[in-house]
Amino acid sequence: MHRILKTTALSLLCTIWLNTGVTAEMQGQAPNLNAIRIIPVDPTPEPYHVRTTIEFPEEGSIQHSTPVSGQVRLEGYSLGTDSEFPRRKEIWNDPKGQGVHIFIDNQPYFEVNEALIDALDDVQEYHDETSNFDLPVKLGKGVHVMRVFPVRSFNESLKGDKCFDARKFYYLEKVDNPNIDLAQPYLTFNEPQGEYDYCPQPLLLDFYLTNCQLSKDGYKVRITIDEASQRILTTWTPYYIYGLKKGAHKIRLELLDRQNAPVQMNKMFNDVTKTLILQ
Repeated sequence: MHRILKTTALSLLCTIWLNTGVTAEMQGQAPNLNAIRIIPVDPTPEPYHVRTTIEFPEEGSIQHSTPVSGQVRLEGYSLGTDSEFPRRKEIWNDPKGQGVHIFIDNQPYFEVNEALIDALDDVQEYHDETSNFDLPVKLGKGVHVMRVFPVRSFNESLKGDKCFDARKFYYLEKVDNPNIDLAQPYLTFNEPQGEYDYCPQPLLLDFYLTNCQLSKDGYKVRITIDEASQRILTTWTPYYIYGLKKGAHKIRLELLDRQNAPVQMNKMFNDVTKTLILQ
């Protein structure tokens, strides 16, 4: 997924960032571009009534079509609009607006920003949107998992209890994977991924947690950047990453249990490495 901003817009963002010193929990302090830092920031305020539902494929269904079709219903949240929060000026902001991130197994997410059906209530405030799409990945035989959640235009995931949905389905034949159990803890690595134009503004680190919470004496997330910089995260919140230089970078997220050991169940979701490119 490309985050290529127009040159003028990018230059403006860089100028604003450098002149104002906008950082997370670091106002008034110049950024140290020679070190990689991971700084927690407050979650963007969330509407209380958002609900995300995978309508298709149905749970446990066997799909035979190529490509496989999907349908997601999103209640209480508008697609394709800009998120009117200060964060959209601090980090990369998608000109296509708010969307839904859709993950198939451990593939990079793809995004839906438009609805096939968009119904509003009588006062034109409450959205009830349905989006149809084809899965843009080649599926092997057996079990697959779809995970979805809505995101702000700057790609921060909404983290309410009803914002996330997951679904197991099968392609061509019903063969299960004993290492997948969606009733057990797992994480969904959301951001960053893909390509970005380089600018000394931070990158968003964002993930979604299911069936667990983070704490100093409970579950944790370990992040490793380029096999060198490492940190243990004990708070489920967005983070800003500072100090990445031009080029390719590998970011690994691991879900750890209360004994600080990697969680083995759902390992395909709980130990994920993504490559991003700053160009």
